[in-house]
Amino acid sequence: MAALDSLTKFNGILDEWITNEYRNRLDNSEIINMLTKLSDIIEKETEEFYKMDPDPFDDRHPGRSNPTCTLGHLMKALFKNDNFMNKLVNSYLLGSHHNLELQTAACRLLLDVLPGLEVGVVFVETEGIIRPLLQWAEKAEEPLRSYATGLLAGAMEVQDVAVDYKDENHHLVLVLLKRLHELKSQMEKENQEKMKQIERPFGQFSGKSCGSTSPGRSGLVPTSSGEHISARVNSVKISPNKITVNGVEGDSSLPCVSPTKRNIGSNSPRSQAIYDLDTEISGSSWTDQQPYVIGTYSMSPLTLSMKQRLILQYLTPLAEYQELLSTAFEKNALDLIFYYVDLKKNVDGRLALEALKYLATLLCHKKFSVEFLQTNGVQKLLEVYRPSISATGVSLCLYYLSYFEDAMERVCLFPEHILSKVVNYILWLLECSHNSSRSHAAMFLGQAFTFRVILDLFDKKDGLRRLVNVISTLEILNENDEQVHNTLNDDQIYTMRQMVRHVTFAMKRYFEAHLSLKADEIRRSHLRNDGGSPVQETPAYKPIKVSGEVVQDNIELMMELMPVRLHWDPELLFHKLGGVVLLTKLLALIPSWSNYTGKSETVKNTLDIFTVCTVTPRTQLALLQNITVPENLVYPAISIFINLADGETLAEPEVQKSALNVLINCVCGPIERYGAGVGRYMSVGSRKKINSKMGEDILSKMWNGIRINNGIMVLLKLLSIKTPITDADSIRALACKALLGLSRSETVRQIISKLPLFTNGQIQYLMKEPVLQDKQQEFIKFCRYASDLMERVSGKLASANFDASLDEIRRADIVAHTKIRYSEKELLQLIHDHLQKNGLMDTACMLQKEGNLPRCTTPPLIHPTSPQLYMNPQATPSRMPRQFNVMSSSSSHAISSASAPSLPLTSVSNQSTTPCTPGPIRFTRQSQGSPTNTPKNTYSKTRFLRERDSVFTSPAMRSKNFTLKLQGSDHDMTLDKIVTEYLRKQHALCRNPVSTCPSMSLFTPHRCPEPRGSKFASINITSRLASRAILPPHGGLDGACANRKFIYSRFRPVRTYKDADENGFSCCAFSVDQLYLLLGTHSGDVKCLNVYTGDEVASNQCHSNTVTNLQPSKDGNLLLTSFAMSWTDISSASSLWSIGDGTSLTERYALNGHHAEFSKLIEDKILTTEGEKSYIIDVPTGDTIVELYDADKVNGYRDNRATFHPSDDLVLNDGVLWDVRSGKSIHKFDKFNPHISGSFHPMGLEIIINSEIWDIRTFHLLHTAPALDQCQIKFSNAGDIIYAIHIDEENDIYENSKSPYSSTLRTFDSTNYSSITTFETKAQSICDICTENTDSCIAMVEQNQQFGETSMDEFVCKLYEIGKLKDSEDDQQAEEEEEMEDNDDDDDGGNLDDDELDSFDDDNDGDDNDEDNEDDNDDDGEDNDDDDDDDDASDIEFSVAGTSEDDDNDLDEDLLFQLY
Repeated sequence: MAALDSLTKFNGILDEWITNEYRNRLDNSEIINMLTKLSDIIEKETEEFYKMDPDPFDDRHPGRSNPTCTLGHLMKALFKNDNFMNKLVNSYLLGSHHNLELQTAACRLLLDVLPGLEVGVVFVETEGIIRPLLQWAEKAEEPLRSYATGLLAGAMEVQDVAVDYKDENHHLVLVLLKRLHELKSQMEKENQEKMKQIERPFGQFSGKSCGSTSPGRSGLVPTSSGEHISARVNSVKISPNKITVNGVEGDSSLPCVSPTKRNIGSNSPRSQAIYDLDTEISGSSWTDQQPYVIGTYSMSPLTLSMKQRLILQYLTPLAEYQELLSTAFEKNALDLIFYYVDLKKNVDGRLALEALKYLATLLCHKKFSVEFLQTNGVQKLLEVYRPSISATGVSLCLYYLSYFEDAMERVCLFPEHILSKVVNYILWLLECSHNSSRSHAAMFLGQAFTFRVILDLFDKKDGLRRLVNVISTLEILNENDEQVHNTLNDDQIYTMRQMVRHVTFAMKRYFEAHLSLKADEIRRSHLRNDGGSPVQETPAYKPIKVSGEVVQDNIELMMELMPVRLHWDPELLFHKLGGVVLLTKLLALIPSWSNYTGKSETVKNTLDIFTVCTVTPRTQLALLQNITVPENLVYPAISIFINLADGETLAEPEVQKSALNVLINCVCGPIERYGAGVGRYMSVGSRKKINSKMGEDILSKMWNGIRINNGIMVLLKLLSIKTPITDADSIRALACKALLGLSRSETVRQIISKLPLFTNGQIQYLMKEPVLQDKQQEFIKFCRYASDLMERVSGKLASANFDASLDEIRRADIVAHTKIRYSEKELLQLIHDHLQKNGLMDTACMLQKEGNLPRCTTPPLIHPTSPQLYMNPQATPSRMPRQFNVMSSSSSHAISSASAPSLPLTSVSNQSTTPCTPGPIRFTRQSQGSPTNTPKNTYSKTRFLRERDSVFTSPAMRSKNFTLKLQGSDHDMTLDKIVTEYLRKQHALCRNPVSTCPSMSLFTPHRCPEPRGSKFASINITSRLASRAILPPHGGLDGACANRKFIYSRFRPVRTYKDADENGFSCCAFSVDQLYLLLGTHSGDVKCLNVYTGDEVASNQCHSNTVTNLQPSKDGNLLLTSFAMSWTDISSASSLWSIGDGTSLTERYALNGHHAEFSKLIEDKILTTEGEKSYIIDVPTGDTIVELYDADKVNGYRDNRATFHPSDDLVLNDGVLWDVRSGKSIHKFDKFNPHISGSFHPMGLEIIINSEIWDIRTFHLLHTAPALDQCQIKFSNAGDIIYAIHIDEENDIYENSKSPYSSTLRTFDSTNYSSITTFETKAQSICDICTENTDSCIAMVEQNQQFGETSMDEFVCKLYEIGKLKDSEDDQQAEEEEEMEDNDDDDDGGNLDDDELDSFDDDNDGDDNDEDNEDDNDDDGEDNDDDDDDDDASDIEFSVAGTSEDDDNDLDEDLLFQLY
């Protein structure tokens, strides 16, 4: 009610002012009266606002910090009246030059509402307001002088204002410091007089004489020992160390405990445990204790305390400037501060708080901090009562003091009891009700943990538990409680996030310091046993080195030497407190914190904590446990780290590197660890076997955990990362190191040995040059790890360029005697392009003219887009003194250049666009006598941390005859020699090099033809047919493959089917009798068309949206249909239909799932797919037989389609193999792509998941077919041919996202997965494909781009005949039909031209393209189809090589002839 009365009264005064101002009836006396009333109301509510115990460092508008307070409503009501505020500043404050009383009232009101104003708006945009305030603050009478000083305090918070008036401020600071000493003397005299005059009531009952009470409302009486006690507590006994209140003893530094927690104080069990108080103080003493705990606020009458507070508020922002530091020393500002913070002499807690703020700002100067410590300043801070508003100011002072290492060293030299009090004070601040206190305490600990003496005291007092509790009690971590989240505003959420940021940084420093201590202990122990020189121990008062390099060295040493059964106390306690689970949940939650600038830093700090903790097996195994993340989802903890390393959830390079470091610790640990003792060597006998077995078990679990959570896919992706360019090399190195650790697993090694990373030489390509030339150190690390990885996967030493076999010597001799020839024009063209790239246009034009070069002969290069540069997150800089004078550009440049580290500069030549020499970077071993740049350590690391120099050379370098000698003079090297050597190295890579080679091309890789035996089938179709009588049944070995290659590389369009309703077709299927085509439409219809005539036989409305799948049963009585909005829409459905007479459809029942198919062998079951789940349905009843889903083995493929094994005993769903009878999962296959979930090979022994082919018996990766990447496949009816159509990742939403293969049909031989051809259609993309039972025809639903008035795409179905090519008559007839149907439409819209297809084919197909074209030309020649080839020049046929034809030699003959 009182608050409502104040607001009503306040609005009434404003309404009265508005009315009178409108009528011009206000005189100066009435204005002064109104301003005074408004000020009284605001000051009264300010006093009430202080009783709510707000955070003193919360500078927000009172209405935001506490929306229920009346003060905020009053300020909002006042600020809405713009006319009044303008009058208050411009007229009443500045306009009334001779009316000091009006100016005083205006200054008072403006000072009262200053906490709710934008000081920049008031003091920067208002002209001429600073000068009068400066004059009044120096020369005016009270109270105007103090009011002006308070307003100047707000103005000096704006740096521009402080710099503009630096001379005036320098003079005024001297005046105010002198005035402050005078006011302090007056306060001392008043206190002494009142102590003599006023005697405590009922003092005779306590048996002690008491002095007078302090000024104001405190009612506290200093005793003979100098301590204040409450005048209203009847039985109070005071001793030098303890206070006894009503018979209960407590700490003398705690004068009171207020009755409530938030509004006034705290009497919670936690507070009682801290203060050792078991009873509550009488509520009547709150009036006496109020000045200590929350302070007072009174502007009229203006007390001595209030005058001093306003002066200190002005001095605080100016204390940051170096020029004013001498003034603080000259005027003994430190003595003033010590007097104010001594609450035995000063009873106003707000005055002590302002003095502490002033002190904290002065502590930014190193010289002042040293003076502060020499005068026992820390001891005086520890005497500040808690709980009180002043204790929050102490937290800021301690935090600023911790930024100087010299100052902290002096603090650490204090006696142990003083340091114990410092740690106790900090731990109390961690549990204080003010957020600023907890933040300052956490930041202090983050700086102080590097000092061992502070670290030890922190551990003794159970500090880690309190640090963990700061985070665990935050409401933002309770994501499931929506009621709590709805009550939090944005400011509260931001404050809590900042708290998490500071605490995680403190924890990071805590574990890094303990890591350094433990590593030094182990290091000294082993050096002592080895007889080496001891490592000097860091004194307890000196800071521990925790730089990134030192921490990484300590981690490697701990992982190598720490015994497996040794308990590390900090890490063990962290587990007991639930810190691992807490921080893991935090990692899952933080990426969703939108609009928070400290998100990446918080995540990095948390990851760095795990990087240190994962040196022990306990934390590593904890990451394999399931945790509940937001939205009640359950995931393995390790999956969160893998996602962060991937960069999908948070694309920050520093976060990715920290996450990779955690994974490296988990997979790169030693297999054999040391015994139980710190100083023991590797155990022997049975103990060694136990340790080795334990190490293998732990590593096996970690390897498997990362595998099943798709860690290999993420690491492979990071190996080829290119952005951000400044961090790409370091990320590659870390990813390669993690992959190197994983490769110790035999399963992982077998898998990655079959990936294109090794089979196609991708890793050698990555080792050619760094992403950024300035990152040579990171690139060298990457090459070292990559060389070791190749050595481990291949099983051969990468440096084994000796002991050549006879076959290698023979091949080397052939290469050495081969005459290398190349096209001079191609070389000139490369030079021409190089000149253009470097801006030498005139020279390039002259070369093109004189060399008679064509316009462009170089294959078009696909240049990456400009990468986005990310700046590395920088640590929060320490708060340093500011300068008034602005540094000039030249001086700032000199400073920046002087502070930059001196690095050795390496001249880097301009990189050419010509292809680099095949083979990775080469490491050379130095001889024993050669000097090295490696720094000498005080102990031998090679005994425990073994690093091998890996040397990898290409096969071309195995003979010394091919080594390019550079010992000659400069003129010995010519361009012809460089090019010749480059081509010779390519020739050396051939499996069977020939001595007579045709002219080599500088644009395409060279490859010698492979020899073919006499029993192999001829590449000519006529010869093969003629040889069938001699070499049955196909004319020789590989004859069946050659026949399939000939037949399925030819497709002739027969007929086009269009939707009469113009809705467009979406999917297709042949009827059982092959007479009809079943076509689904985008409107949900299923139409039946005659194959031969194209007439529509029937149309049925089956769904309300696009039909995505059609599958008729083998008997022709049933039909399965599915529809979906998109690939990932799990709300879609399927249906089973009965096919009646006249192809009419009757729905039997609906099915859940976006995809459905019949069982393969006996069609008595239906398999439906719904998201990550699949269900087996009984066809007759429609009941669900079994659900196939395991949350622990989810792969999350975006286009998941469950499928039956040909025997119907197994199901592949979401990349997991299931047993149909038991309903249990058998194996989860590694995920290497985000879309395709896989299918079974018709022979039933292999599983094809995207481009990976897996053995169903051993679950080994057999090989990869890169040409199948991102393709939906369908087998021919005989099972020997694979038809593949490319799917776009973005579902064809954007035209630029389409792949060049979207409009092509690709065929592969299913026996060896070799590419047969890529048939280019004239469509924009292919939506679906179906095959006929005799494999003589295929039907495809194609999307054609239209350019007419509607510009809508047309979806048609086309029928193609297999094994035949179009002739000239077909082309002429097709052109006439197109002209009649479409006058101006371009049929080739959206297709690639021939040159682009050829260049793209060369990049993807390798050398098989030339061989395929040669094969096709020979076949066509024998069949007299030369004219057809000329007519079909636009229908380019090229082969995408999944595997080379060399692999055919290793195939078993029985397997080759099995299908024929």
